[in-house]
Amino acid sequence: MINKKICAVCLTTSPPMLATAAWKDGELFIAKSEKLPTHRNEIEQRLIPRIIELEGKGFEVLVAETSDFITSRAGHRVRLNDPAASGKPVLVEALDTLRELDRQKAITFPANTGTRFTIPETILDMDRDAKGNTIYRIDWAQLKSEHVLSILCCYATAFNNVSSVGYLKAMFGSGNNTPASEPSAPLCNIVKATERSAWLNGPSSPLTGKGNYL
Repeated sequence: MINKKICAVCLTTSPPMLATAAWKDGELFIAKSEKLPTHRNEIEQRLIPRIIELEGKGFEVLVAETSDFITSRAGHRVRLNDPAASGKPVLVEALDTLRELDRQKAITFPANTGTRFTIPETILDMDRDAKGNTIYRIDWAQLKSEHVLSILCCYATAFNNVSSVGYLKAMFGSGNNTPASEPSAPLCNIVKATERSAWLNGPSSPLTGKGNYL
């Protein structure tokens, strides 16, 4: 089991939000959450540099977004209806994890948020078709931003982005500042450079605020 720092970003519901969390010794601590700007160009200008900074610090950053507007340059895109490793939708797999952690009192939510991170039981209904296959009926309209953050954080506990600096450091046992003598140093440096280059050299247009055209 890999301890990890997690950042979850929800761009699929309103308002856009971000949360940071820690997965340590089998317990999930969602430390804090915050609202993000609502305008697309403001989200881009504020969020991409922040994701790159967090990834450089070893965070696993998962972003719920429909397109790859942000994740083509930073973070890892997660679509909740996509199949996870188990074959179940990501949302269903993450809910299984969340409920297990909740039963075992191994998950905490940000202070003073009441029940905003609590996902309603009615959000998911399961049935079987004539062949015995499980059908998942998800009430997407019930999903709030805080729910998505909870789901992403739970999904991140078992998700490993093998191209991320955080994963490489965890595998090679390197600290935040990887010494040049470490075996993982060249690989970490390549990944860091690639992440930064993706942001600096990403597509430009008047909508990005960079003042250039596509």
